[in-house]
Amino acid sequence: ADDVIDSRLGFLEVARLKESLPGDSPALPTVVMKLCRVQLHLHDWPRAEEAARELLQRWPGSAWEAEARAVLDRLARLTAVRPNVIGVAVPLSGPNRRWGEVILQGLGLAVGEAPGLKLAIRDTRGEPDGAATAIEQLALDEGAILVIGGVANAEAERAATTAEELGVPLLSLSKQEGVTEAGPHVFQHMLTASAQARALADLFMGRRGLRRFAIMYPSVAYGAELASAFWDEVEARGGEIRAAETYPIDRTTFTPLVKDMVGKRWLDERTEYVEAQKEISEREPDPFRRKKALEKLRAGLDPVTDFDAVLVADFARNVKLIAPALAVEDVITATCLPDELKKIEKSTGRKDLKAVQLLGGNGWGGDPSLFDTGPGGAGRHVRCAVFVDGFYADAARPETRRFSAAFQQKYGAAPTILDAYAYDALKLARAALAQPGVLTRPAARDALAGLKGLKAATGDLTVGPRRVVEKELFYLTVDRDGLRELTRAELAAPGAGDGAP
Repeated sequence: ADDVIDSRLGFLEVARLKESLPGDSPALPTVVMKLCRVQLHLHDWPRAEEAARELLQRWPGSAWEAEARAVLDRLARLTAVRPNVIGVAVPLSGPNRRWGEVILQGLGLAVGEAPGLKLAIRDTRGEPDGAATAIEQLALDEGAILVIGGVANAEAERAATTAEELGVPLLSLSKQEGVTEAGPHVFQHMLTASAQARALADLFMGRRGLRRFAIMYPSVAYGAELASAFWDEVEARGGEIRAAETYPIDRTTFTPLVKDMVGKRWLDERTEYVEAQKEISEREPDPFRRKKALEKLRAGLDPVTDFDAVLVADFARNVKLIAPALAVEDVITATCLPDELKKIEKSTGRKDLKAVQLLGGNGWGGDPSLFDTGPGGAGRHVRCAVFVDGFYADAARPETRRFSAAFQQKYGAAPTILDAYAYDALKLARAALAQPGVLTRPAARDALAGLKGLKAATGDLTVGPRRVVEKELFYLTVDRDGLRELTRAELAAPGAGDGAP
């Protein structure tokens, strides 16, 4: 009977059984313990505690006595909340150690601006088990009212499920999509692929009317996730992907891929080439002259740019190789330089040339040399390009500038995106805990869920319906002086503008 009750009966069956069994039934202790476990799973702490106490009072010395006492001890620790303590669960050892150290910098600056708040820190090692242990220790041993962490993709899901099981609000700093699906206690504050794709589509489809796109991306998680998210976003808005090229992350030659993308590799599929080739063969009987005529024909073929923009969903190292390869194959990306387009038309003798917009994600921001517009610099090939990022230290937004200055003063270096997101995570927590009556974890969860328009380093933060923090991303471009942020006027206008006299 114990085995059937413990492993085969559902909640309603066990609840009915408790009501129907006589008071002296030897099966009742097992029934009550099973109900206690169910209430724990449902986060109904008062009823779980009630069941555990009933078992100890009515059946002292039963086989479930030790478990019931453990439940009461766990509940006592779980419900003993310290409203001024924020838990931090980040990797401080292992391959992701540097991430944890950077996050602590951002949190350190923020907590210095929040008198009375304290941080309790635990190392997750960047591993699932480490994350689960860290969050459990922060909840049970430190009494943290909420936790910030769950950074690496490897630990994100486990951190979320553990926080949900314990009923502890978690503000995840992971970029993994869908992390908040673990339950209502899980929030997310980090730049995701879907947020970048949505921002690019908002500007170039919603405001500038582009409809046809090409994508180039490496076969690694970052590239595949951004390419897939952008593809979905384009199709959802009625646009289309006209070409897609993927490649190994360590590839160094991109001309063949660009040729594929613009119809200059498999020429037998181009009707105008086949017809011209036939005409040359008929006109030139001499093999040498025929060969030279065909070479000239191939060199003079225009690229088939049947797309309005090309997204390079890659990191700066490869963008520095891809952008020149596009230029070599006559894919003109100087969308903000109409005079430049006229010069190319004049020098090549071609008419009605069309420039395509070059797009990117936050992976572009990892190497400042990409934006070097000096002689021989890579910046001349990405001039007029637009990419999005979750943070830009030199942005015009007042709160961003204030944060960047304070960070520079404290640490003697410019902040990174991870510094900024960590700083804002604590700012979100502080705003939630500052609301009247937020002394429990359920109250902290509800307060977090209701935050809207919070001025912060990464933008004006609003917690969306899926508990993902939403904000306007930073749109960055390259002009003759290097990297800069697009102005409000440029974002509202149909074209980006070069911003240079």
